[in-house]
Amino acid sequence: MDKALRITVTVVLALMLMTGAFMGGVIFDRNRSRVAGLVEISQPEQTLGDKITEVEELLDEQALKVPSETSATVGTIQGLLDSTGDKYATYFDKKHFEYFNEETSGEFGGIGVTIGQEDGSAYVVSVIPDTPAAKAGIQKDDVFVSIDGVKQDRWDSDEVVKRVRGEEGTTVKLQMRRGEQLKSFTLERAKINLPNFSSEMIGKDVGYVRLYSFNQKSTDDVRKAIAELESKGAKGFVLDVRDNPGGLLDQAVDVASLFIPSGVIVRVEERDKPQQQSNATGQVATDAPVVMLVNGDSASASEIVAGAMQDYARAELVGEKTFGKGSVQTVEPLSFGGGVKFTIAHYLTPKSRTIDGVGVTPDNVVKMDPENEYDADFQKVMKKDTQLQKALDVLREQL
Repeated sequence: MDKALRITVTVVLALMLMTGAFMGGVIFDRNRSRVAGLVEISQPEQTLGDKITEVEELLDEQALKVPSETSATVGTIQGLLDSTGDKYATYFDKKHFEYFNEETSGEFGGIGVTIGQEDGSAYVVSVIPDTPAAKAGIQKDDVFVSIDGVKQDRWDSDEVVKRVRGEEGTTVKLQMRRGEQLKSFTLERAKINLPNFSSEMIGKDVGYVRLYSFNQKSTDDVRKAIAELESKGAKGFVLDVRDNPGGLLDQAVDVASLFIPSGVIVRVEERDKPQQQSNATGQVATDAPVVMLVNGDSASASEIVAGAMQDYARAELVGEKTFGKGSVQTVEPLSFGGGVKFTIAHYLTPKSRTIDGVGVTPDNVVKMDPENEYDADFQKVMKKDTQLQKALDVLREQL
């Protein structure tokens, strides 16, 4: 390299270094006062509250838009809940927590849907025929966006239920999301008569029992249905818990005990506590063959029964994988108003299979005919019910 070229390169490099030093000096000078703080953050004595306060002070001093106290509180608390990976963890501000805890006594009106919850969204599990919801055109899987003008980023199913129901004859305005579309409905509440169960004979030898939820009457209702159907000639049973969102744990254990004579029905695991288990009651109602129908909206107590029946080979399962809600939530009030809901335990099947986030896979996977999936009346014509027809085929092979 000749002398002139060496001089040129040397000058260019010097200028680049000076420019870099200048730019670095500007950045360092702007943030020099924060360096000590950044070092301190890594120290053990720095608490989570200290870290949050430091960020809050930075935003207050420099942010183009300063967060309001309300939004900051909601964001921080919900962020803590989300950091656990718990999809059922929810924060309620004071107003919504009061609504969540409202007790409703006496008779009330509704619109005629059952409601489920997933990933912070509440959605329609099923639409009851001949109700305001069915007449208005609300469909299975419609997602709640707003109720009477109240819109939330996250909806808890219990709060949705309390907002939707009300005095018979009053109206409720809903905005629902169906796929990519938003749909608005104004419905007049009516008295909803939803039976806890239904039962009937199919042919001369099969008893069909459908359980819609697990409440205080469930075990007695199923027991009576079995006895009545056996008196009519039933030699085997189809137990249908499709679209059953669950309910009481003790009723799940007792219903399973109608078919399973002994052994563990469900195991419950909590953090830092010995595993608990609930055993069969010994109150068997029948030893006849059973096939159980489940789908993606069979949840919680339904999955406990399905898991136990499958583990003991007491029933073959037909349908689609269940929802995967095998957990227990607690709701705790906060000193400054509001409350939080989060998971404290999860269920395991008798063979210690995990239900939560996994679900129970049927022995015979059968998808519903797409043409009938959203038809609220399809089960009135049993030949349209592809899952039921498969269950009958499986059961009759055992009779």
